[in-house]
Amino acid sequence: MAHPARPLLRKASKLLNQLFKICWLVPADVTADERIVRAIYSPYHVDKNNRLKHQAYDPTPKTDEISAMRLEHMGSPLCRSKAKEFENPTKKKEYRGLALLKAGRVASNGMQIVDSRKHFCGHVDIRLMMQELIDREGGEPLPPETGKRLKDLKDCLLKASIFVSDTQPALKNKQSQQFLSKVDSQNPL
Repeated sequence: MAHPARPLLRKASKLLNQLFKICWLVPADVTADERIVRAIYSPYHVDKNNRLKHQAYDPTPKTDEISAMRLEHMGSPLCRSKAKEFENPTKKKEYRGLALLKAGRVASNGMQIVDSRKHFCGHVDIRLMMQELIDREGGEPLPPETGKRLKDLKDCLLKASIFVSDTQPALKNKQSQQFLSKVDSQNPL
């Protein structure tokens, strides 16, 4: 016999998901103590020893923006699910885990974190504040001083990151409690 409360719970769950998609409960301002996460993919973002590479913080082409998610507002299960959505095995882009950062640490290094809910609720962009990256033509190399500045900013992000490797990415969220607990317990500087 089915439990009589199940249909009500399903409806409540769907309603909460719809409210989250509307995004009106999530403040647009990102506070300094907020944790953000960057989805990490192999082979792009990690080396053969599963350590973060500089490429983990490469901005999207023709922008100075690096996509991330708001852990406090999305929760670790939704961040993990969203990261897995962007996995692309045909292009050998395999989800490997999440890198955590403190918003205030990013801002203290001259970058900005801006809410970009137009992509999805809880999405933010780390803005490097480098107009040269936006203005650059495709394939055009960066001037040496701009390249050094970009490398320095990515070094700051790498040093501020805590990478939590998802050793069993094929598991469903309910089965990956150990990974999700580890993400939730991390508090980067």
